[in-house]
Amino acid sequence: MIKKIPAIILILLFLQSCGYTPMYSKNQKINFYIQSIEFNDNDKDLASFIRSNLNNYFDKNNGANFKINTLIKYEKTAVSKTAEAVVEEYNLKTNVSFQVKSKNINQTINISETSKIKNFSDEFEERQYELTIKKSMARSITSKLIIQLKSLNAN
Repeated sequence: MIKKIPAIILILLFLQSCGYTPMYSKNQKINFYIQSIEFNDNDKDLASFIRSNLNNYFDKNNGANFKINTLIKYEKTAVSKTAEAVVEEYNLKTNVSFQVKSKNINQTINISETSKIKNFSDEFEERQYELTIKKSMARSITSKLIIQLKSLNAN
């Protein structure tokens, strides 16, 4: 058993320095920027989170520029109720439609996210948790949008 411990440590040291780096760990050079973004929405929180996540892409680079109009639809619906008609679980659904315009591009990008949350007895805690879920959704939506914008700009 004692002879195995140094071998395991040695293997772990070799595996730790194998040169693996995540694909999107470093900001890759982008050759586009967002000139303007407009929000027509029913949820100010999501619009605010998406705008703050896109702040890095408002810097003017030498590449293409995009004008984006955004329509956000956010729904919070009851999924299950008790016999006393008390909601136990909610379904949070977000549909975001980005109308992307550039010199030679006019395309609509639709992105959807869903999540389920349990009903809290404390409304404040439930609201804070819902905001956390919205931040996570906005992060995911902006990541998907940036990937789409990179592919649009590559064409």
